[in-house]
Amino acid sequence: MSRARVAALRLLTRRDYTTTELRTKLLDREFPEPEVAAAIADLAHEGFVNDRRVAESFVRVASNLKGRGRHRIERELEQRGVDRGIIREVLAGLLVADEVASIRRFLERKRLPDRLSPAEHRRTFGQLMRRGFSADLIASALRSRGSDRDT
Repeated sequence: MSRARVAALRLLTRRDYTTTELRTKLLDREFPEPEVAAAIADLAHEGFVNDRRVAESFVRVASNLKGRGRHRIERELEQRGVDRGIIREVLAGLLVADEVASIRRFLERKRLPDRLSPAEHRRTFGQLMRRGFSADLIASALRSRGSDRDT
């Protein structure tokens, strides 16, 4: 068993890594490129490295637990080196209703006043944009929030 494979397995016992992340980690530890490539290919063939599994898990955690929107999740998966095709497929499973629910949870935690001043509205809108939600979803959620409280 190669030293690169042993190091990769040790890394994978802590958490799942994408192929790109694992390659970078092993190369940073100065393993030769051919040894790294062979180790990753073997581990992928055996199912220890699976970018789709990593992406699906990441989407679940980022959306449900961390309250992030589609755009931010997409950027973060790109940064982790996940293939664009895989990103599109896993994000197709992210429902708009889940994003709306995340926005509502965010707004409830903020304990905002019934009527937002223009400055509070801009600040809240910006915070939700940075979390990766689309402008349309944010605007809709802020409008419905006001109408929900009026009834």
